[in-house]
Amino acid sequence: MHVSTLDTFLWVVGFLDYGILLAILVAKHRARRFPVFTSMVVFIDLRTIALFLIHRHGSIAAYTNTYWILAFVDVALQLMVLYEAASKVFSPGGQWAPGIRRTFFWIIAVSLLVASCLTWLCEPPDTSLLETIAQRGNFFASVLVSELFVGMIFLSVTTGLPLRTHVARIVQGLGIPAIVGILLEALQTHFGQSKSPELYVLLSHIQTFTNTATQLFLIVTLAKNAPEPRALPAQLYRQLLHLNHQTDLALSYLRPGRRAS
Repeated sequence: MHVSTLDTFLWVVGFLDYGILLAILVAKHRARRFPVFTSMVVFIDLRTIALFLIHRHGSIAAYTNTYWILAFVDVALQLMVLYEAASKVFSPGGQWAPGIRRTFFWIIAVSLLVASCLTWLCEPPDTSLLETIAQRGNFFASVLVSELFVGMIFLSVTTGLPLRTHVARIVQGLGIPAIVGILLEALQTHFGQSKSPELYVLLSHIQTFTNTATQLFLIVTLAKNAPEPRALPAQLYRQLLHLNHQTDLALSYLRPGRRAS
């Protein structure tokens, strides 16, 4: 199977980017904190090697079937990473923040409904059954990831949670390419590979360049230490001290020894 110079270059760059990202996760001890995200990075690197070898030495049918089968695994891992990120953001101690859990579940329900409707309305070009299912699944995943990304950002803003942590950067690294992917996949579905192969390839390269830029973004942000939490204003700090003193004073009157005296 023929591989263009640009495709080979993009394959190599993608493999190296994810290899560097994996090294950073391990060296900075972030792999233990984000095991699902680390597993996804390992999977993508192994998938790149497998697809490259099949593309070079295998048949078109073998490459196509392997590509779409691995696409299902990629979709599942993306959703698992979003759940991992949500648990880190909204339930860091094992308990969900007050009022957040119900809102987050509503966002999931609405996202699933909207993604299902949009996927049902899209009409992939005439392809094999496996490709049709995979294309619809890929589009469904892009819509769902995008909606959950927007929902998590909305919840973070409304609850005052920081948006520059490592968790937030990982969510941004998944959400931004998914949003771009919705537009590109809609165009690819509309025109089809058989109707306009040049445009189809161009859109595929745009998606690859977007993914590469996202990988570089994750490499840079995860290599840095997370920003330190902002210090409390002096007035609020004094108010908390006063409240703590008043609480201790009130509790002292409730102790058995104090009541007996």
